[in-house]
Amino acid sequence: MNAPFANIFMALQAMLKNKADYIKHIDQDLGQLKSIRPPVAWPCVLIDFEDFSFENLSENVQTATGVLVFKLGFAPYSHTTQTTPVQYAEKALRYYEIEWALHQLLQGWAPLKESGKLCRISTTTQKRSDHYRVREIRYSIAFEDHSTQLKRRFAPAAIVLTEQMG
Repeated sequence: MNAPFANIFMALQAMLKNKADYIKHIDQDLGQLKSIRPPVAWPCVLIDFEDFSFENLSENVQTATGVLVFKLGFAPYSHTTQTTPVQYAEKALRYYEIEWALHQLLQGWAPLKESGKLCRISTTTQKRSDHYRVREIRYSIAFEDHSTQLKRRFAPAAIVLTEQMG
């Protein structure tokens, strides 16, 4: 593939598949978690590219900087009130452990040799009316796009040598 976003996504998916066996579903974020019964296995990670800006360098080369959003989704488990038995509360809070493990894989990792490293910039919890738990973790990333770089053509210079007589 030639598209940087596609290559970054494929690299992320492959790395998570190999190193994060606790994640059961890895995909692009196409709105799956908006369904009444989301078509995913739990826990899931949905990935999207947001807020990318491009800066021209020279000769049609651009630097891209933006945000990778990881939506970490969990099916409901149980309550965590002060009256919940500890073993159930700990199991219910396992999503924080999974989020922490995921962050340890992503922070400082470069998906492509020509990209920068991921750097966490924020985390939030989606406010939802259903019982699914969705954490959004955002990482900044940058890369250079050379796909439209001007191709220079050089013609050999013609040198005419004449013999001077003296």
